[in-house]
Parts: sequence; C-alpha cells; structure tokens
Amino acid sequence: MKSRQYLVSAVFLVVGIGVGAAVSLWWRPESSAVSQTPHTASAPSQRHILYWANPMNPAIHANHPMKDNMGMKYIPVYSQPTSTSHSATPALAVDSRMVQTLGVRLVPVQKRRIGRAIHTVGTVAIDENRLYAINPHFSGWVEQLAVKAVGDPVSRGQEIAEVYSPELYSAEQEYLVAQNTAGISLGKSLGSAAKTRLQLLGLSTAQIRQLRQTAVAEKEIPVYAPISGVVDSLQVRQGGYISPQSNLMQVANLQRVWVNVALYGYQLPWVQIGDEVTLELPAYPGKTWKGRVSFLYPTVNSQSRTVTARLSFPNPDNVLRPGMYADATLLAQAQRVLAVPSSAVLHAQEGDFVMLHEPGGHFRPAQVQVGPEAGGWTAIPRGLQAGERVVDNAQFLLYSESQFQSVQARMLGSDTASAASTVPATHAKATARAVSPAAASMKGMAMGGNAHD
Repeated sequence: MKSRQYLVSAVFLVVGIGVGAAVSLWWRPESSAVSQTPHTASAPSQRHILYWANPMNPAIHANHPMKDNMGMKYIPVYSQPTSTSHSATPALAVDSRMVQTLGVRLVPVQKRRIGRAIHTVGTVAIDENRLYAINPHFSGWVEQLAVKAVGDPVSRGQEIAEVYSPELYSAEQEYLVAQNTAGISLGKSLGSAAKTRLQLLGLSTAQIRQLRQTAVAEKEIPVYAPISGVVDSLQVRQGGYISPQSNLMQVANLQRVWVNVALYGYQLPWVQIGDEVTLELPAYPGKTWKGRVSFLYPTVNSQSRTVTARLSFPNPDNVLRPGMYADATLLAQAQRVLAVPSSAVLHAQEGDFVMLHEPGGHFRPAQVQVGPEAGGWTAIPRGLQAGERVVDNAQFLLYSESQFQSVQARMLGSDTASAASTVPATHAKATARAVSPAAASMKGMAMGGNAHD
C-alpha cells in the first residue's frame, strides 16, 4: 500500500518537473527580451527597443512583450544605431557587375528652365499682320492674269496681271502732252499736275520714268505683287472688270503664322504675354517649333467657356500650313530651378524619392519635394544639390523601389530613429511602418490585439 503511494507521488513529481520546465522554456525568450531592454538602453551606441509590434498589423503597438489572439509573439522594433555617416538614410550596396547588368544610367542634377506646363490643342492660322490686299486705284478690264488659283505662290515684284484702263490711258496721254509743252510758261505746272495724277492712279516712279523715255502711252498696264506669299483669295478672273471698290486678290505671307489655342478660365492667371510655347504636329513626330504667346483675346467663348490665346511661330520652311491641328505646351511662370528627369522620381506611399548615387557603388533613397514638370523634367525645390547624380533607368527603378521597401522595413528610416530620442520606449508612438515584407503585405488586416495593450 505504501509502495503504491510512493509510486503515485513519484509520478506527480515527474509531471510537475516537466510542466515547470516547459513553462520556463516558453517564457524564456520574452523575459530575456525584457532583460535586454535596460542593457541596450544603457549603451547609447547600440539599438534599444522602441515598442513591440503586432506581426500581422504593424500599426498595433504594445509597450511590453505579449502575444496576439492567435498566439503569435509581438515583434520588437529597435531604434536606429548611432551612425558615423553623414546621412541617416540607409544605402543600398549594389555590386558593380550587377550595376552593369542592370544598365544603370546616372544623370546629374542640373538647373533647367521649368514652369507650369499647360497642354492644349489649336489650329494653325494666317498671321493677319502679313495679309496684303491688292486693290487697283483705277478701273478697267483684266486682259492677262498670271495668278489664276488660290494657293498659287507669288514673289515680290512679280507681274500678276495686265489691266486695260481707259482712265489710266487718258492720264498717260495728258502727261505726254504736258511734257511737250514744257517750254511755255504753263508747261511746268501742267507737267507736275499730270505726273501727280499718274501717281494717284497707282503708277510707280519707275513706270512714269519709262513713260517719259518712250513717249508712248501703254494701253495695258502691268500690276505687280507688293509682297511674297501665297494667294489667299482671288476675286477676279481673266477678262473680268475691276474698280477701286473691289480687290484684285489677297496675298498672305506665311514666313510667320499664328496658332489659336483654347485656355480654360482657371489657367488664365498663369499665362502672360511672351510665355514660351512648344508646338508639335502629329504629321511630324519628333519635330518641335518654339514660339511665344502674342495675344489673349478679351472675350470668352459662350459655348466652350474657353479663352482663345494667340501664339506666334516662325515658319521659314512653310511646314506650318493654315488649318492644321497642333499640340501646344505653354510654359507658364518659368524659372531656372534644379531638376531631374521625371522617370527618376519614385512615388511611394511615404513620399517622393530618387535613388541617389554615392561613392563605392551605393545607392541611397533620398526624399525630395517635387515641383512642376515640363519637357520630361521635374523641378526639385528641395532635397537635392546641383551636381549630385540620380538613377534614371526604368528597369532599375522598379528593382530599387522593391529594395527600398525592404530596407525601410528592416532598418527603419531616420524619422523613426529621431522619434526614439523624444518618445519614451515604454510608450512609443512611432510612424506606422512595415517591419517585415510579410507583415507589410498584410498591413491592412487587424487580427487581434489593441494599440498599446
């Protein structure tokens, strides 16, 4: 009987020892983590625990070791160790062979003229300041017409028509009679009056001189083009009758053209006369024209509620043809600022970053403030200095962004380290950041535990 009691006592003793050992092993990691806290805090050169984060939702913090409802231990989050480097942001060390394989392209930060880019569309039009109407000062019939269709080119001084005018023929004969009577007392005054009448009828000085030398009145008087250009409109045909009340034709000089574009009301405060404009045509990919804003119309289109802006462009090759559609980019409020290629900017959840190249094959994510974008370049008002080099390669940017996320998750950025110096470790409220790639992928899931349990 006593032997059975001894046996039962021994069994209970063994079971108790096993349970005690299991409990001791179960709580040992947490107790050791707690015991390390004062030791790490006492050494300023080492990391110390800021708080414990839920492994399934890093936004849930605790100021002591614990487990969530699923039995998973909270993960300690450490501060950034004291670094002798000039930058608190961790850098990525990439092997030179990997850099060459990825085809990394570095672009220096430089100053460029960048402003607020306004993209709009418009239509090429004739510069009305270069539109000339050919209107005879006499009436008559068009005997010969050298220009017979709209769009025909004409050159300055080119004969465009021959007109028979009884009125002008009579004035020529009077001038010749006055020249023959120049020896009498009234001859000089008659000759001067006859010459003035020919000038009023549109004859040039060279034509009057030729008339005096040949002493023969011409029945058909040639009409010359005053400017070079193309015929914009033709109001008469060969054999037709013209008078001072009608135009013979209109000639447009296309060496400079207008482009009329539409602007919305909210864009008007940005645009000023003289702003730079870049023009592109779908028919000529890759080719651009540089011009300026020359006029803003004072009225608003009642249907589209837009304001027409007149842009002026040189057209020496006559490539810009009136009636063509064009894409225009207005550079409003342009200033010379530091800029990087737009493809070099990473838009992350925490802000805008560029991968900054450092000596030794290191690439550091630098947070920047982005400004206006124009012509494939983005202004950087703050965060970079002139001469620094950033990565400009789409493939490597994707790679570096994923690496940047993992570096931020493991090491925590400088802002977390700075928060440690101002917030006690027992009640830290640091910015919610991913502590591991797995936790980051499940950040939005709330699976037990409360903030600062």
